[in-house]
Amino acid sequence: MTIVNFEKFKEQLDLNKKIYNRKPFNYIVIDDFLNEKDAESILEEFPRITKKWKDARGLHTQNKWALPIVKESSAEKFMTEVNSDYFRELLSQLTSIDNLRSDPDLQGAGYHQITNGGFLDVHVDFNRLESDSSMDRRLNLLVYFNKNWKQEMNGYLELWDMERKIMIESICPKFNRCVIFETNEISFHGHPKPLNIEESNSRKSLSVYFYTKGRDDIEYVRSHNTIYKNTEATKGLVKVFFNGIKHAGRKVLKLFEKL
Repeated sequence: MTIVNFEKFKEQLDLNKKIYNRKPFNYIVIDDFLNEKDAESILEEFPRITKKWKDARGLHTQNKWALPIVKESSAEKFMTEVNSDYFRELLSQLTSIDNLRSDPDLQGAGYHQITNGGFLDVHVDFNRLESDSSMDRRLNLLVYFNKNWKQEMNGYLELWDMERKIMIESICPKFNRCVIFETNEISFHGHPKPLNIEESNSRKSLSVYFYTKGRDDIEYVRSHNTIYKNTEATKGLVKVFFNGIKHAGRKVLKLFEKL
């Protein structure tokens, strides 16, 4: 039995193709993406944050941590399934993007956790693989593992139309919910409001990114890293200012640790 609910995905494919096609960029939200038992297993096995996790804190991020998939886990089986030829073909049918490719190194992908006070400002993602600049990033697939998530906890995934400076949608990161969206120069997304949760809790997700060798759907853009935008006016500027002080302090501390 598979972890991804392939039967449901195939049954709803024609309907979801219509839902996915949106402006200014394409996306879809799919609930109960994984079989319930397997989603529960991934949550149970979700690793605690240790020194093995990548510290992804920065000027526009706070309390964010990432980790490549742990071997011999339900999450590893999930990654195998979503990166399979079979599922990538289903994704191509959903999105009309042919010849999707996986990244075996999971650059920037895998386990993600955000702890209390953490945020990720609205942004567009890096547009090419660092290890192979011929590989253009085309799709993000996110699956959330958060039970009883409430609006006052923040952490909702915000999708933005930055040309009109309006939020398109605010998506609750609830348990077993999948969000698939195209990545280009206008697919702005993030969760800029700092989490308001118990110290023992976190916002948990698994992320997978898909690529094509070149692209012709947009004009050529030089390789770039993540590009952030402030969507919170003065409040956002103040937040980044004080976060910058924290980030600088961490850098100084690391320098002293090396001495």
